Amino acid sequence: MWPESPLCRSSRARCILWFHRPPPVGSRGNAMSHEHPASSVHHHHVVPGFGADRAAHYDTQASLNLAGAQALYEIGVSALTAQLDGQDAASLLFVGLGTGAELVPYTRFNVPGWRFTGVDPSDAMLAVARSRLEAEGMLSRTHLHVGELHTLPPGPPFDGAQVMGVLHHVEGDEARLELLREVTRRLVPGAPVVLGCRVGNDPELMNVELRRLRAYGVPQDALERRRQLFATIRPIESDAALFAMLARTGLVAPRPIFVSLQFKVFLARFEPGAAG
Repeated sequence: MWPESPLCRSSRARCILWFHRPPPVGSRGNAMSHEHPASSVHHHHVVPGFGADRAAHYDTQASLNLAGAQALYEIGVSALTAQLDGQDAASLLFVGLGTGAELVPYTRFNVPGWRFTGVDPSDAMLAVARSRLEAEGMLSRTHLHVGELHTLPPGPPFDGAQVMGVLHHVEGDEARLELLREVTRRLVPGAPVVLGCRVGNDPELMNVELRRLRAYGVPQDALERRRQLFATIRPIESDAALFAMLARTGLVAPRPIFVSLQFKVFLARFEPGAAG
């Protein structure tokens, strides 16, 4: 998911849902079929701050909050299709898929045999994604799973993954590492991974961000709430800290592919033997 709207008082309630208990052990299932989630995760479906009203306007807010959001969607697709170029069939995992906007550019990249699995704890957000993907002709090859990532039934490993706008909302390094491990344990060796999150908490860059939002009419009190929010959630402090975290989970050779102020996106590769 993307950085929060400055009009939303808190994102913390939603984001800490990703990892608050160990991944369950269960029988393997078909992760690529288009199914609804099991009833065991229904208590997570109504995510505070991400109900139907918010979901309906989320894409507009995302474009406001992240300068260059549309370009980012296309670059993420470009990165994964370049890494898997020549594969007629591939399966990709998207963590924090939200409204599904990051999948839409695949319609222009001529990969009709590729299939997608999107995971998000908000059923309202995935309802928007379902409608969007149906309109784009992609729903038949997309599985949408409502719940935390560890509730996704085990299945064949994915050929690649994207984790966009999620990691900086997960509280603490150990929980972030567990999220990354949960992603990588579902991947084939050598799989490309696109990961985007806020890195650092530079007050000057925050001022730039808030000044841009003010130009778009965001009230001053909402801007201050945003400043306080990102001071509270403590994003990863530096590129070096992020790279060290990636290395511990076997994600190697991170390359920057997009930067918008303090939101950075990297392309890495999963090498199981490199995990620290």
